[in-house]
Amino acid sequence: MEDFVAGYVPVDISRWARKEHFEAFQSSDQCTFSQTVQLDITARLKCIKKRGDKFYPTMIYLIARLLNAHAEFRMAIKDGELVTWDVIHPSYTVFHEKTETFSSLWSRYCDDILHFQTEYANDMAHYRDDIAYLPRALPDNVFFLSANPWVSFTSFELNLANFNNVFSPIFTLGKYYVQDNRVLMPLAVQVHHAVCDGFHVGRLLNELQMLCDDRQWPGQR
Repeated sequence: MEDFVAGYVPVDISRWARKEHFEAFQSSDQCTFSQTVQLDITARLKCIKKRGDKFYPTMIYLIARLLNAHAEFRMAIKDGELVTWDVIHPSYTVFHEKTETFSSLWSRYCDDILHFQTEYANDMAHYRDDIAYLPRALPDNVFFLSANPWVSFTSFELNLANFNNVFSPIFTLGKYYVQDNRVLMPLAVQVHHAVCDGFHVGRLLNELQMLCDDRQWPGQR
């Protein structure tokens, strides 16, 4: 694996407001939960097309930007203790038409969208034809995102056989469609209840909708 050091801060569980919730949902009541919304991407899609950018890396960036703004989505167990990563990077799927398989690739996240687009473009240029499941070894500090652009859905859930202490959020994008002059896209998110609740997911999704409603580019006015 390439040289990559991930920074993190240990969580003092004894002083954490979610101490009891964390302990309950990590042990006897261990569970994940998922939520699917129809994201209105009308304004954001127009902006993307106007700029000549690509849709997939734009959505990856927007989600990564919000996840990195909230500690509850950057938590993990590291060397037996709960930590919060300084930054998490997107691990996303790449489909191979010839083999009808996919690869799981990742790119370094950075706040500057132009920089991230460059990282994504370079990684795709280097690995797009590699059909291995993991063309590039994953660091520990990632979240997961995949696209299912062939079908729209109203519900999506991953059945994880072994999810003990797996706190990385998982997103699934569906096929977008037009309804009442709006462009809607199914978006499913699955999280571990030990580190976040419905409030946190709801806030994230509302913030993502706000970014999609904004006709300006992130960070530009």
